[in-house]
Amino acid sequence: MMKQWTWPCTFLLWLVVVSGQLSAFAESSPETELPPVGTVVPDVICGRVDALALTYDLLVPVAKPNGATVIFVVSGGWNSVWFPPEMAMVPEWNGMSLLHDLLTDGYHVAIVRHGSAPRFKVPDAASHVRKALQHLREKAPERGLDPERIGSFGFSAGGHLSLYLAMLGGEEATPELRASRQDSDETKEIAAPLAAVVAWYPPVDMVRIVGPSDSFPALDFDPELAHEVSLIRHVDAGDAPVLIQHGTADQLVPLLGSRMMLNALEKADVPVELEIYEDAGHGFVGDDATRSSARAKAWFDRWLLPPPGSKSPS
Repeated sequence: MMKQWTWPCTFLLWLVVVSGQLSAFAESSPETELPPVGTVVPDVICGRVDALALTYDLLVPVAKPNGATVIFVVSGGWNSVWFPPEMAMVPEWNGMSLLHDLLTDGYHVAIVRHGSAPRFKVPDAASHVRKALQHLREKAPERGLDPERIGSFGFSAGGHLSLYLAMLGGEEATPELRASRQDSDETKEIAAPLAAVVAWYPPVDMVRIVGPSDSFPALDFDPELAHEVSLIRHVDAGDAPVLIQHGTADQLVPLLGSRMMLNALEKADVPVELEIYEDAGHGFVGDDATRSSARAKAWFDRWLLPPPGSKSPS
């Protein structure tokens, strides 16, 4: 994996474009509202770091809730940017309709952000999203949601952090996770706190890229900590089902890492698929974006929804 990365601009560019589109839309038609696929519970505090609050925005579907939640980890280069959560409800983002489709079908969506570089590094970001997941699990019953039907997705660094959450089962299971399942037997295999993950072009081995970086200051942390956030080194049978989506022309995060992740998960008997997009780079557009969005939605439906004929939580 290359040490000197360039900034993954696609997501940030998308934010700029969509922000401009929404601003123009509002100015030209002030009485027109976006399709009512959900409502926003903003700035839910899930933890604190020093005096700083860690938050997420919870999108509640207008449709009948299906009991499942999907986390969107907002991270590029382990920097987490803010955008109005209402933007997630637009029918299409540069060819992608995943969040809109999830809300339409009754999923709750949590837009999770973490502390960003240069103050916070990759291990910090991992800790922050872990706190968000723990909070979502704890609050699920009172929200009428199932803590065992939570998924996560992200792009690039967001994909890395989503995979990190997928690997907190098995040997990595925390006391909090065991307590939530009323299981204190530390020798017992325990499933991950997530039920499904979709990761677009994720870096998977921090050991190989940790160190000073002008482009990615989040990588400048103690090399002794790199192993714990190197996903390829933590695969076991307790991990959540994973869908990885990657392009053959990605010059930022080479496809090889995803192929290695596929092999490791298969050897551990973890349900996994690798969807490869010919000639796609780091950041999908057009048909690749549309197809990958549909694949992600199908993956969450497969692993987060109850089988036909069974009852989901009300």
